[in-house]
Amino acid sequence: MKHSKIALLVTAAIFASSSAYASSTNEATVDQNGNGNGATVTQVVDSENNDAFVTQTGDTNTATITQSETSETLATITQTGNLNVGTVLQHNDTQTATGSIESTGNSNIAFIEQQFNNGANAVAAVTQDGNENNANIFQDDGDGAVSIIDQNGSNDTAEIYNHWSDYADATITQAGGPNNFGRIEQESSDAASASIYQDGDNNSSLVVQDTQNYNLAGSDDTVAMVSQTGSSNIGNTSQTGLSNDANVMQMGDVNQAYVTQSNLNNMADVDQTGNSGLATVTQDGENGQATVNQSGEEQTATVMQSDYDQYALVTQSNSNNMASVTQSGSVSGMGNSATVNQAGDGDDVTILQTGNLNVAVSEHGAGSFGNFVSTTQSGSENYAGTSTQLGAGSTITINQDGNRNSVSQHPDAANYYGPGDIGAGTYGDGNVLNITQLGDDNHAYADSSDSGSNVDISQTGEFHEAIAESWLGSGNDIDITQTDDNNYAKVYANGDMNTASVMQSDTGNMANVTQLGSNNTAMVNQGM
Repeated sequence: MKHSKIALLVTAAIFASSSAYASSTNEATVDQNGNGNGATVTQVVDSENNDAFVTQTGDTNTATITQSETSETLATITQTGNLNVGTVLQHNDTQTATGSIESTGNSNIAFIEQQFNNGANAVAAVTQDGNENNANIFQDDGDGAVSIIDQNGSNDTAEIYNHWSDYADATITQAGGPNNFGRIEQESSDAASASIYQDGDNNSSLVVQDTQNYNLAGSDDTVAMVSQTGSSNIGNTSQTGLSNDANVMQMGDVNQAYVTQSNLNNMADVDQTGNSGLATVTQDGENGQATVNQSGEEQTATVMQSDYDQYALVTQSNSNNMASVTQSGSVSGMGNSATVNQAGDGDDVTILQTGNLNVAVSEHGAGSFGNFVSTTQSGSENYAGTSTQLGAGSTITINQDGNRNSVSQHPDAANYYGPGDIGAGTYGDGNVLNITQLGDDNHAYADSSDSGSNVDISQTGEFHEAIAESWLGSGNDIDITQTDDNNYAKVYANGDMNTASVMQSDTGNMANVTQLGSNNTAMVNQGM
């Protein structure tokens, strides 16, 4: 055991023959307690008020500090354990850059480099408690960059890279488990801020921000944060453009979240509190909002937004549900809205919106399982509300192409699907419900229950109204076809194996069909 304290150690540092450079108030302290430790401190050129401290307790630790053309610079390495490696390089005009490495454990590696003109408030700090951790910070130009890595565990890897930096603030904290991975890359940086928190085992996070605002940092407030508690979670965020905001929170195991944002002012919030969830959000327009909340087991949600002011909310509980929302084609201030709420098992919802101010709502009860809903809207101000309750294997398909069409509650309907404005619903097993609206200002309500019933509504033209209900019966078949404009049809079937067909063309036709019992057949054909 040997103990040495060196008041000032300068290796190839201050060149005595270099009278062109001033050196004042330099201080370097190396404290070694153990065997086979190595420390190198270099402070060169206009190095005013520089401080460098190396403290090593243990065996075969390696520490390197290099500070050049620096003023008021402080670099501190503290190593407790064996086979630890720490390196701090603060090149060129480091000015107020600090830089600190502290490793407690064995075989930890830490690297800090604050390169070139990293003045202003650049600070980099690495703390590792455990064994075989690896941390890497690189901040290039500096500006207001801070960057802190804190790892309390073993076999963790964390990387921060800022490049031009601007107002960048990057924080990685990994605590508790082995083999966590976190990486933050902010490239041209601007006003970017990124945070990763992981508590568990085998979690992986990646945040990449590249706003390329270039000297206009004040107009950019891009933020990304990933928080993961559990094991084997993946949270990746990629942001290009200005003022995008991404937040990923995962509590549970084997969840995956992927957020990709480009263009301007998008917001994405992904919360997964179950296991084996998958959430993907892609936003390449402006002012998009996407929220995904998933609990339970094996939920899958996909949101894709482009153009302007899109809004999507997906909430899924229980297990094995799937939701997909795609929104495009809107002009500024007239985005589409989609809401999916699934509380059953194995239900599948797809919403496709193209145009302006379209609204789609899909609600599924706790007793719904294995049902499929598809809503396609093209045009402006269309509305579709769908629901499946208490059953399996039913299908709802809505296709709206035009303006101000509506699939919603109707005052003439006998059934009611709760406080939400639901216009197409199934209640039972194996029902099929199809609604097609081509034109403007058409209104449809449809209910298909209890099992094996089919309802088809087709509206082409304007101002049609259609109500089709197969309520508490089985094997009923209802078809309503309306063309031209201003036709009204209502079909109500309560029983089994009833068939009703209504065909209306021209203008102003009305049909009202009521079937109570079983095996009834009704056909109405009105118009030219």
